[in-house]
Amino acid sequence: MISSSLRQGLFFGSNSGVITTTGLLAGVSQSTNNPLVIIISLVSLAISDSISEAYSLYISKKAENPGDSSNGPLISFGGVILTKMSIVLSFMLPFIFSRNLKYYKNLVWPLSWSILLLIVVDYKLIQLRDEKILDYLIPQILLILLVVLSTKFLGNYISTF
Repeated sequence: MISSSLRQGLFFGSNSGVITTTGLLAGVSQSTNNPLVIIISLVSLAISDSISEAYSLYISKKAENPGDSSNGPLISFGGVILTKMSIVLSFMLPFIFSRNLKYYKNLVWPLSWSILLLIVVDYKLIQLRDEKILDYLIPQILLILLVVLSTKFLGNYISTF
């Protein structure tokens, strides 16, 4: 059985990784024709956002229970780093086969991959909680659509300058 701290880090990192990366790709892919820009953006996000969010969760867990001297916060830290980096870097899979940005620009890849990852993550969570998957999946898909539409719009708009 996995500890609640690790589980918290894994679920936090995977959901955050999916939503953040999809938003980044929706915006950046609209403003470039250079695959290296996408690759550099994803690697930078994997490193900086993973460490930042892992440390933020670590501090948050420390503040939640000041008397707790367990390894829980550190275990959550590791879970976030592991999942967030893996999720973010997984969005580079199409570059194994092609440097063509069309799958990023038309958002087929980021949206398809995001929804697949969320279904897998949410399925595991609903098994743990004995709840319905749609209670988790619908809000997340709506959130991703909001993030994608706003970052795509802004990416297109800013690239006109």
